[in-house]
Amino acid sequence: MGVGAGSIPQEHRGGHKRKLVKVNYQPLADINITALVDVTLVLLIIFMVAAPMLKNSVDVAVPQASTAESTSDEGITVTIKKDGSILIDQTKVDDSSFDMAFEQTYGSSKEPVFLQADAEVPYQKVLHVIDVLRQVGVTDLGLIADPMQSRTGRRQ
Repeated sequence: MGVGAGSIPQEHRGGHKRKLVKVNYQPLADINITALVDVTLVLLIIFMVAAPMLKNSVDVAVPQASTAESTSDEGITVTIKKDGSILIDQTKVDDSSFDMAFEQTYGSSKEPVFLQADAEVPYQKVLHVIDVLRQVGVTDLGLIADPMQSRTGRRQ
């Protein structure tokens, strides 16, 4: 007999006999949704951060005030842009027809009205718009301003 694996006794070849175990692999019926949940949560966070920025989509540099505070989202916003154009809830209207356009929008709703004017708009223009709003019957008028930065750079 030759010297081969067949001639070495079982106990000297590694010890135990190997058993073949038949494994019955079946496809998984469940879908792994961990990655889907992760992506969904990331998108949710992105939209939660981006949503407040979408409210002021009109490019207006409003003045700052140390007592500025957050207002509710309900109401009509009148915007006076740097070039003097007037917008009612982001819809541009002519200066000459502002009073009629606002009266149609406002009607008898008695909603609060928020005036947002660029810091470089002449004071006379802002006063004219306030006069028109008062003539139409607006009693609840608020001015939109950004909170002032303190000397340390933090908002007050």
